Amino acid sequence: MRIATLRITDDKDIVRLRQVGQSVAKALGFETFAQTRIVTALMELARNTLQHGGGGQMILSLAGRNGLVTLMVQAVDQGPGIKDLKTLLHGEGAIASAGPGLGLGLRGVHRIADVFDAETGPAGTRIEVGFLTALAAAKLSEAARRVTDDVVSLERADPAAMLAQQNRELMQALAERDLMMAEIHHRTRNNLALVNGLIRLSRASAQSSETREALADLENRIHAIMKVHEQLQRRDAGDTLEVLPLLRDVSDHATAAFSMPGRTVRVSVDGDAAVLSSSAAIDVALVVGELITNALKHAFSGRESGRITIEVSARDTGLKLIVADDGHGLPDGMEKPERSASLGWRMIRSTTQKYGGTIDVRSESGLVVELVLNSINPVEEGASDGSEGGVGAGSGAGAGAGAGAGR
Repeated sequence: MRIATLRITDDKDIVRLRQVGQSVAKALGFETFAQTRIVTALMELARNTLQHGGGGQMILSLAGRNGLVTLMVQAVDQGPGIKDLKTLLHGEGAIASAGPGLGLGLRGVHRIADVFDAETGPAGTRIEVGFLTALAAAKLSEAARRVTDDVVSLERADPAAMLAQQNRELMQALAERDLMMAEIHHRTRNNLALVNGLIRLSRASAQSSETREALADLENRIHAIMKVHEQLQRRDAGDTLEVLPLLRDVSDHATAAFSMPGRTVRVSVDGDAAVLSSSAAIDVALVVGELITNALKHAFSGRESGRITIEVSARDTGLKLIVADDGHGLPDGMEKPERSASLGWRMIRSTTQKYGGTIDVRSESGLVVELVLNSINPVEEGASDGSEGGVGAGSGAGAGAGAGAGR
C-alpha cells in the first residue's frame, strides 16, 4: 500500500523527506533509535538520488513480509547508473559513501535495511529497501490508515510545503507528457519517411509518365504531413507550431520535386507569424502544397522563369491564405479550377468547407487563389517576416502541361 511519493529535486525536498520519514517510522511503532536509523537511511538514499542521479523520487509504502508489516522505500532516478554496484556494496575497501552525503552510503544502507534490492544501468537506478516492524501482517490495513492520517496531518500543518510538492509533481507530469508527445511525433515522422522512400522507389521504376506524376503528387503530400511532425518534435510549446517556417519547407520540397531543366521558379512565403494547432497545420500545409504544385506544373509552360508568392494573414475571424503566380493564368472560357474533379481540388474544397471558409480564384497577371479559413483562429507570435527560396538555373516547374490545364 503506497503511503507517500516525494519528488527529490533540491535540498528542501530532503528536509521534507526527513519530516515524513520521522512521522511514518513513529506511527509504525519503531523505537527512537530505530527511527533515527531509518530516517538516516532515507536521507542518504535521497542525497544519492539528487547528487548522482540528477534527482528522482522516493516512494514510501507498506507491505507484508515474513508475517510482519514492513516499511518499503524505493529511490528511483534516471541518472547514468552506478558503476560496479556489487563491489560498492560488498567488496573489500569499498567506499563508505558515493559522495558528500551523510557518510553512510549505500553500503551502510544495505547493512541497516532488512530488505535490500537494487537495479542500475545507463537508464537510471532503482533501490528498494525494507524495514520490518513489530506489527503482524494482519494489521497491515490498520497500520496503513494510521500512517496515512499522520502524513496528511503533517501536510496540513505545512500547506506551503504541500503546495510546492504538488507543483513539482505537476511540472514533472507536464515534462513527461511533452517527452511522450515528442516521441510520438518522432516515430510518426520516421514511419512517414519510410512510406515516402517506398513511393520514391516505385516512382523511379514506373514506366508510365502518368504514374510517375501521380506518385510524385503523393510523395509531396506525405512530405507536407511529415514536416508538421518534424517541427512538432522540435518545438517546446506542445501541440502547436509556426505556420511560416512550415510553408517554406513545403514550398522548398515542392519546387525540388517538380523541377524542370532550363526553368527557374522562385517561391516566397511572407505574412503574419501565426501559430496553428497540429491538425490545422497539416490541413494548411496540404492545401498550400497542392496549390504550389499546380502552379509549378501548369503556370509556366514555355517559359524560362516564374514566380509564386504565398501570403499568410492572421485575423480575428480566421486565417487568410493567398497563393499567386505570374504565369499564364486561365485561358478564356476555361472552367474555374475550384470546380475541378481532380483529387487535389477536391481536397482543397473539403478543407475549406471543414473550416467554414471560402475560395476565390482570379486570373490577374497569372492565377490568384485566395482562401479564407474562418474557424482556425491562429495566434500571432510576432511581427511579419518573410524569406525567399527557390530553384536555381536548371530547375523549375513541371512537365509540359498546357497553360492552366488541369488546374
